[in-house]
Amino acid sequence: MIERPTRVAESGLHRASAGANLLWLLAVVGVVLGSNGVALKAACFVLVTMLAAFSGIGPAQFLRRMRFVLVFTLVLFIAQALSVQTGAALLRNPIRLTDQGVLAGAAMAFRFLTVISASLLFVLVTDPDQLAQTLIRWGIPYRFGYVLILALRFVPFFEAEVRTIREAQRMRGIQTRVRTPRDIARAVRYTFVPVLVSALSRVDGIAISMKGRCFGLHSRRTFSRPLGWRTLDWFVLILCVLLVLSTVASRLWEWF
Repeated sequence: MIERPTRVAESGLHRASAGANLLWLLAVVGVVLGSNGVALKAACFVLVTMLAAFSGIGPAQFLRRMRFVLVFTLVLFIAQALSVQTGAALLRNPIRLTDQGVLAGAAMAFRFLTVISASLLFVLVTDPDQLAQTLIRWGIPYRFGYVLILALRFVPFFEAEVRTIREAQRMRGIQTRVRTPRDIARAVRYTFVPVLVSALSRVDGIAISMKGRCFGLHSRRTFSRPLGWRTLDWFVLILCVLLVLSTVASRLWEWF
């Protein structure tokens, strides 16, 4: 089976229930998708970073995990800022840059960055078993809940597998830099293929284990431990209400 993801510590959002973590994730995504302004989207990204620090994940460590996302966010900002030509011109030569283009680019960048960072934090602080159990109690069939558990557990599995393969390659004197198309092809050959083979072998083992235990034979599933509403969940619920109210205010009175 696939090991459970190792969490930093039982602090912050780690101590919240899976249902509460899912609620704040949906609230943050709703804010960045439903608000019109840039400031509220930027505030949500700052909030996610603060929640990560509250959960024992330092801002530097959290942003380091998203270094490739940050690069792609910068590309999105530049492309959107240059594509919108309406508004007052901020720069005319050698390219035309307008204030509306900068605002549109910032909105697009913070929307993408906040959704990805919130999803990453959610995966880091949420126990897949508790999340699946919560969704099953909410009415989702347990077969789909188990698929969700596997998907969440494959994320740290791929990270650990890539790290192990690269360490083994460095011990053999193989450098997998990604700077040119040739380097990309080399990295795919020496990294992607071993990870894929390892993942397929794990999937085959899981399928045999599920078949041997007659997974899906019964229509309902029992649970070994109950899930209750925790003290921290109330604060998370208050945070969700504030996020929803801020979105409604920004839509009605065009704030932020």
